[in-house]
Amino acid sequence: MRFTRASKRLALNRRLTLAIGALQALISVAIGLGALAVPLAILWLFENDAQTGFVVAFRTASDIWLLSQGAPINVAAGTFLGIEVGAFAITLMPLGYSIFLAWLAWRVGRAISGAAEMWPAWLGAIGTFAILNFLVVRAADFKAAAPDQIGGLIWPVLFFSAFVFFGSLIGEPRPVYGVAKGMISIERKAVDEFFAKTFASLPWIIRVVWSPALRAGTGIVIAMLVVSSAAIALLFAFNWIGVVTFYETVHSTFLGGFAITSAQIALLPNFVIFAASWLTGVGFSIGAGSLISPLGSAAGPLPAIPALAVLPQGTLDFGMIAIVVPLVLAFIATLAIKKHADDVRFEFATPLASAFALGLSIAFVAAIELAALAWLASGAFGPGRFASNGVNPLILFAVFFIEVAVVAVLASFFAAKPNRADHPLLASKKN
Repeated sequence: MRFTRASKRLALNRRLTLAIGALQALISVAIGLGALAVPLAILWLFENDAQTGFVVAFRTASDIWLLSQGAPINVAAGTFLGIEVGAFAITLMPLGYSIFLAWLAWRVGRAISGAAEMWPAWLGAIGTFAILNFLVVRAADFKAAAPDQIGGLIWPVLFFSAFVFFGSLIGEPRPVYGVAKGMISIERKAVDEFFAKTFASLPWIIRVVWSPALRAGTGIVIAMLVVSSAAIALLFAFNWIGVVTFYETVHSTFLGGFAITSAQIALLPNFVIFAASWLTGVGFSIGAGSLISPLGSAAGPLPAIPALAVLPQGTLDFGMIAIVVPLVLAFIATLAIKKHADDVRFEFATPLASAFALGLSIAFVAAIELAALAWLASGAFGPGRFASNGVNPLILFAVFFIEVAVVAVLASFFAAKPNRADHPLLASKKN
């Protein structure tokens, strides 16, 4: 009898968590699509002519929603503004909206993080999202522009699933109805054990440097993004007349201007990452054959995006001073993690070995993180030369790694210098 009651209770909990996951996924999709569809519907209602159907607003919202999660959008050949344009694909993710969708998916994971068993909630959430995503992909299939039918079914589901897993497995579990507070699911225990065993099997040098290297490397990247954000704000402040002039050339109405501004806000994280690449000296491109870097800018014809009016033009006499920024940040970040480098000071016997191990590890973490961000921020957004935009992640990785490594290794002679009082080998030599 007790076994039967326990089995029924377990089955009830599984059905409940499955339903919670499915409902949370439904809400996430509704909010994500609604945040796009409602403004576009208002724009269609007041701005479009009678020949444009309402379905265009929904398909546009669907395309942006899918694109923000990594699904390419294929645009058919046609005539745009009286010019014959061949077929092209849009792959540039508007990271501002991608962050919003990632936050929604993460909240789904947080809502089920306290479940006794997570797999029913994962099944309900991911299964529901996959079904809704399939319907969106099929509904957005239009002759003029359509999401890639394979990528549209795969990438959004992977995007959603990744952040659901992160939300449910990372952080303090949140209470779930019908589950005791503080319950640790079997999935959480399995993941913790897996990472503990994997970490224990790593070479000792990686176990020693990973924590300070991750802290310093991530700190450098975050500081680079903060500085690049401030630089963009200053550019807008000093070049606001050029931005206003760009808006005037578009001849948009109030609602049209609002739509353009919203699109630029969605692309703002992309611009911030491009600016961070500019600070390293690598620069970025807006279209094939263009380069905006501290050495000078050769942009060529630009699309009618008002934010691009702040791009520096021509040769900059003091542009290479920008490279001082990553060097200074790398120096400060390496010194700042001294109190987290106790294991490095204990395990390494010589200052040279500890400095190179920690400094190169910091450089690798910073370079791989910034290169990954550059890869996400880059992509195609138009035909012809605009099929290539953003930053070359491999070049950025190599350049940023060298810049950070030189400074981080030097700073590590102080931050990770072996402590004679603690190290048994050095202590024995002293005696």
